[in-house]
Amino acid sequence: MTPLRHLPLPLLLAILAVASILPWAEAYVEAPITLGDIVRQSTNIVHMQVQKVDREKNLIIYKKLRDLKGVHPQDPIKHNIGRGGLRPGEWQEIMNWAEVGKEAVFFHNGGASETYFGVSWYQAYPQGEWWGMSHGEPFLLRSYAGKVERLPGIIEEMLAGKEVIVPCMVDGDKEALHKKTARIQRLRASLKLLDYNPKRDFVGWGVEEIRALEGYAGFNKFGTLPRTDGEAQAVSALDFNNDGKADVCLCAASKVLLLQNDGDSFTEVALPGLTGGARAAVWADYNGDGLPDLLLATGSGPRLYTNLGAGKFRDDTRLLPPSALGLPATAAAWGDFDADGKPDLAIAHGYHGLRLYRNNRPADAQLRSAPPKLGDWYAIGPFRHPGGMSNFDARFTPETEPFDPNKVHKGKRDMPVKWTKKTYADGSVNSLAEFGNNCATYLYREIEAAVPTRLPVSLGSDDTLTVWLNGEKILSENVGRACAPDQNRAVLNLKAGKNTLLLKICNGSGDYAFYFAAGEPELGGEPWFQDVTSAWGLTPDTPAAQLRGDALAVADFNADGKPDILYAAGQGLLLLNAGGRFTLKADSGLAFQTGKVGPVVLDYDGDGHLDLFIPQRNGQCLLFRNDGTGRFANITASAGDLAKPVPGMVAAAAADFNNDGKPDLLLCCLRGPNRYLENNSHGVFTDKTAAIGLHQRVFNSQAATLADLNGDGRLDLVLHNEGQESCILFGAMPLPNGQTPVQLSLNGTAVLNGGRVIIRNGNGQPVATAAIVGGHGRGGQCGLLPRFLLSPGSYKIELVSPNGAVTSRDLNVAATPLQVRCQ
Repeated sequence: MTPLRHLPLPLLLAILAVASILPWAEAYVEAPITLGDIVRQSTNIVHMQVQKVDREKNLIIYKKLRDLKGVHPQDPIKHNIGRGGLRPGEWQEIMNWAEVGKEAVFFHNGGASETYFGVSWYQAYPQGEWWGMSHGEPFLLRSYAGKVERLPGIIEEMLAGKEVIVPCMVDGDKEALHKKTARIQRLRASLKLLDYNPKRDFVGWGVEEIRALEGYAGFNKFGTLPRTDGEAQAVSALDFNNDGKADVCLCAASKVLLLQNDGDSFTEVALPGLTGGARAAVWADYNGDGLPDLLLATGSGPRLYTNLGAGKFRDDTRLLPPSALGLPATAAAWGDFDADGKPDLAIAHGYHGLRLYRNNRPADAQLRSAPPKLGDWYAIGPFRHPGGMSNFDARFTPETEPFDPNKVHKGKRDMPVKWTKKTYADGSVNSLAEFGNNCATYLYREIEAAVPTRLPVSLGSDDTLTVWLNGEKILSENVGRACAPDQNRAVLNLKAGKNTLLLKICNGSGDYAFYFAAGEPELGGEPWFQDVTSAWGLTPDTPAAQLRGDALAVADFNADGKPDILYAAGQGLLLLNAGGRFTLKADSGLAFQTGKVGPVVLDYDGDGHLDLFIPQRNGQCLLFRNDGTGRFANITASAGDLAKPVPGMVAAAAADFNNDGKPDLLLCCLRGPNRYLENNSHGVFTDKTAAIGLHQRVFNSQAATLADLNGDGRLDLVLHNEGQESCILFGAMPLPNGQTPVQLSLNGTAVLNGGRVIIRNGNGQPVATAAIVGGHGRGGQCGLLPRFLLSPGSYKIELVSPNGAVTSRDLNVAATPLQVRCQ
């Protein structure tokens, strides 16, 4: 039972001799290996469960649940974890995981083994009746990084000859694999896919696990989302790719995840250049193109991401004023404060207080936002210098004369050559083999830019590479190499109008190819946002400019048609918008403990005024009723079960979960089950946690939101969890007879930036309303997909923007749940 490193030398050598059959050895598996190859190489695969744990001696005894491949002769299966590992903490991770009842999958060939234990992998070798742990194997997370409970079924399907989809961590950053923060991708796997080829086997980003859920009366399906770890903070649901389905944004101090709803799975969308997390993630259409853009409050300052559509975003942080970029941001919210139709920004900068940034979007914003247009590729060659000069140094006519597709040039051995249009694919290695060897080939394309733009590009070549932009040489490298992406990186400084790009590639012998891929452009011009903090009355001597706050809510609290600001600093500061100036409402009646709390905006009593629910860190619930002028009364004592403390409560979300027309509350708790409180009427809430099944599990949720993600008309619950995977509980609450759920997407409307939605019946009477809040909860933004229950019939959707402009459209409601795009 001694660790492997303490075994007698002859036994150790015997073990290593057997282990050498496989790539598994006493070092990390450096070369990626597919799950199919792991299954193929294993003579035995066992699904097992922890039966006993000895923490003093670091021993784990498993019982065999079933043989998946071969017949393992021993039961129980004994693993001596010892204090093995190639890095500190590897054995501790395994022992910290080990609890009776937990499952693992054991792969071995009699002489070496790998065990997947649901957090990572570890390697062990036989020591008589025991298996001695040698080291952790985090690099095998490139082979499989999903639920351990799913792995036995996956293996059985593979052994039956089927192809499966498995979640894996991306190869590349080894430290990210050790820390388990590498991005998750889904790859095809089978016993026929034995070489590691993500380009061939890639299916999508993110984890795909949506399955039936038993024993939860309020929910019928469960979907896992990637874990963020490190201070889970906020969550929001909206249709960011404009395809009619609700997507999800998870914001944590360690990372921000955008998860695109593909119907039966969620695909992770990358934010370029973002390496850490944020304290807030809020949405608005700042550039007026009809797509929601993202503002992040990060420790290094705010970051602005422009939505380009189709799940692509561009980092346009440079459009923010310099005064904002040097300050850490703890909270953020959008609001059209000056009623000009463009959303402005309120950002809390920690101890630097609250600041306002006006959106001075230029009139030609759409033109400026348009990405450069990349023209067709043209190629000409081969060329060879007849006098012994290297082709790399020789100046052939395509680099000395203007591009003319009709001109005939003298090529190799004076043969006539002309420019030919080609279908080379950007982002791929393109063969130039047709031009032969020991020659030069030129490639040409035109790039149209509406405004001066910096365009980063990735280049590769076999062999040499020379690049000209608008006749100026910007890169020249005389090398011999096989072509691959990112061998050279450059930034093309494009002028407004037509730009010419010329590439020269020379090769000696063998393969001949080039690579080109354009990144996201960096727009030129001045910042769009202007610091107007002092001009709007938030001078350095005011509380809002002096106090640290970490939550913001922007909404019309005094019903005058202008967005106000609730700043979670001090005991809560309500700043009323007086038109060009904010004033502190000293008699707001608000008093709550700030610091890692997020006020939730709701109209709990249906009187049309925006009320507040504020969770407190001591477990106290606070419900404030708004009289319509921005004066609030604490009515918690008469609010039923809200008057009772909720241990571990950190956040909340409000929505009509039980489909009775009144907003209910979902309370997020640490170290205990989340709570669900049903709104009976007039502010009386009843704890119905057990009735919908939420009492059965501790999710450690730091934030939540509710939206219809699968289009069945019922609200689904998205939980952003700390220290475990986040998840979706798909709702199964009964729908009321004679009423149809209608969920609206506000993309392409001014109301996405704030304002109200009013549903009017055929007589013009309002039957339902919803306010769009610029910030909500702990750094998130709920309510971007307003939902109503309506009787079948004809209605009008009235959209009231923050500047008072009203637009409307017809709405016909039948018996089937509707997802309506309002643009």
